[in-house]
Amino acid sequence: MKLCADCLKGKRLPGTPGGDMLKIGVTDCYYARASDAVRTPAAEKSAILVFTDIFGLPLPNPKIMADGFAMEIGVDVYVPDLFAGHPPIREEDLLPYDHTEIGVKPPLWKNLGYTWQVLKSMPNMMTTGSRPSAAGRMITFVENLKKEKGVEKLGVVGEAHTSWLVGGVIADLMPYHLFSSAVICHPGDFDHKLVDEINFPTSWVTCEEDAFFSPTSTEDVNERLARRNQQLREQGKEAPEYEMKRYMGTRHGFACRPALEVEAVRNAWEGAWEQTVRWFKKTLL
Repeated sequence: MKLCADCLKGKRLPGTPGGDMLKIGVTDCYYARASDAVRTPAAEKSAILVFTDIFGLPLPNPKIMADGFAMEIGVDVYVPDLFAGHPPIREEDLLPYDHTEIGVKPPLWKNLGYTWQVLKSMPNMMTTGSRPSAAGRMITFVENLKKEKGVEKLGVVGEAHTSWLVGGVIADLMPYHLFSSAVICHPGDFDHKLVDEINFPTSWVTCEEDAFFSPTSTEDVNERLARRNQQLREQGKEAPEYEMKRYMGTRHGFACRPALEVEAVRNAWEGAWEQTVRWFKKTLL
């Protein structure tokens, strides 16, 4: 498993979650219902899934975002417990977002603090928090969600992931064709060959500085998506839509734990939010 210092840093979003906790199958999840005032006809068969970052459900950010998505998109949103109650990093260990400079390495003492947090989290990271465990848990969750709630079209958003989850769990689930649309934010370490398995629309949110998804990685994924679509068209098949946007002045993690007091980060977060809402309205409803 690969982590960087930015995986553990950030800020809590303002607000208080207003949804409910449910159990789908054996998995706990946060449920944000689209109110009758904004609920769309598509909500009967469509829903959105938000994955948490390594702080899991205790950090309120993904719940607050789920509330916002439900309100603006008009479908129900679910935030499953990826880690079966044992997130790799505790909420109280969230590190402050105090290194905003792009292209400037953090001081040694900050790296030492990051290393200590990673060492403390290793037991959970290698058990309930491992990528294979999380992916297997989510396959079962999605199957149960579709069975219990009658969901036919499911969008997934990686707004609240760290690198190994965004680029990992979603990528690992691609061959199972569980989703109808996805927004993948600041993706990190994953086998780019898995891009060839995507058979649904994807919107990519990337940052200026990312330890795992460099400009070279962005270019490679872009080329793979374009090549795949060209091959599908040549075969007379429908090619899934995709888009990729890079937000300057940002570091890995800005789309889920943003330091809103920093203008460049706030503008990028708002842009990524609008990108996500627009994408799901276009591809899921």
